[in-house]
Amino acid sequence: MAERIAEIGYSKDLNRIEVTVPHGTKSADLSKVLGVLFSKDIIARLPRGCQSCTSGDHLIVRERLEEVIRVDLDKKTVIGP
Repeated sequence: MAERIAEIGYSKDLNRIEVTVPHGTKSADLSKVLGVLFSKDIIARLPRGCQSCTSGDHLIVRERLEEVIRVDLDKKTVIGP
């Protein structure tokens, strides 16, 4: 069974909070996922200003792609199979 891991990040340059959810996450499940990330002080761990300072920032939610190719840019080679 695949791990169900979400990632949350913040870009001060882009004024954006980005959430990546596991492949196959249903729209109906997004409120549960976001509830976990925003209610357990997880978002407070990001290096951003106070809530008032970032109130106009964009929130981007995207699904992790199922088929990806990882590339080592220094070696210019594909990682893995």
